[in-house]
Amino acid sequence: RLYSVLSEHIDGNCGAVVADQQFLADQLSVTTITIRNWVSFLEENNCLVKIPIAGKICAYALDPAEVW
Repeated sequence: RLYSVLSEHIDGNCGAVVADQQFLADQLSVTTITIRNWVSFLEENNCLVKIPIAGKICAYALDPAEVW
């Protein structure tokens, strides 16, 4: 579910979505712990790269070839 939300909101210029984990959790009606678990799973499977920006705000980069 997280991958789908990120792919729907990806910025075509940079191939990433910048978001706070709490915002993502609210959008998906889950906890931030679930978001962290999903992010870890996607990172381990080379589906996503998490780039810390500030605090809990990160850029989540996806492979453009898979998204488009």
